[in-house]
Amino acid sequence: MSPDYTTSPAPAPARLFISVVSHHNAEEIINALQPHRFVGPHSQVILLDNRPEKSLAHYAADHQLHYLRNEQPQGFGANHNRVFRHCCDHLGLVPERDVFLVVNPDVVCGARAPEQLAQEMLAHEAAIGAPNLFKDEAMTLHEQSVRRFPYLWDLLPSFLMRRNRTGIDRARVTEPVAVDWASGACLAIRGDVFRQLDGFDERYFLYYEDVDLCWRARRDLQVPVWYFPSVKLVHTGKRASHGLFNRHLWWHLSSALRFARVRHLGGR
Repeated sequence: MSPDYTTSPAPAPARLFISVVSHHNAEEIINALQPHRFVGPHSQVILLDNRPEKSLAHYAADHQLHYLRNEQPQGFGANHNRVFRHCCDHLGLVPERDVFLVVNPDVVCGARAPEQLAQEMLAHEAAIGAPNLFKDEAMTLHEQSVRRFPYLWDLLPSFLMRRNRTGIDRARVTEPVAVDWASGACLAIRGDVFRQLDGFDERYFLYYEDVDLCWRARRDLQVPVWYFPSVKLVHTGKRASHGLFNRHLWWHLSSALRFARVRHLGGR
């Protein structure tokens, strides 16, 4: 009797679904981020036009990128949650295997940076991963994109004196390490974790959605965020909430207070 050499098929490789939301950012996306470069055998790009512009729709069509548009503008969390649902329902995202990557339109990086981040996550069995973000193209100025969870008493110095009490000295961190939370400017989450958390909490219209998601992942699922210093990107962010008496500052403050309440009282 011949021996049975049959084996089960090799598992399909993890795929990367990259979500980019535009808020009148067509020029940045087309000329700086250039997300068409990220498309590969195991990666797809989905553009959601929150304030539709014809130029972005044409760009997506020219490069065969998935394109969605809103009839009414939505917040950060609602937009990326919509993209995730679209990936699951129409693009074949398998939550237990695939990675959902949120990327801001004002990020600049090499073509392989998203794939490199996903590979680092796989190598370290990480369910949430974050890259090394810089403010300048020379990559000499670290952005405060990796931090400790803030307490209520950390907020006043941050808003009144622009003193960051929760930052981590990333210049001293040279190897992958677990951190409290990382910026949603570029944040990768395995699909099953994102689904179990019901995605971003849409009650945060802008700001602190990333902090809240990382907090709930740690609290409810015992899933940490991993920071990978070798994956380097530039975040040119306008930092609109840094000026006084504008709606971005109000959104930032109200979101911070909401998170402080969640941290101290539990729930969502």
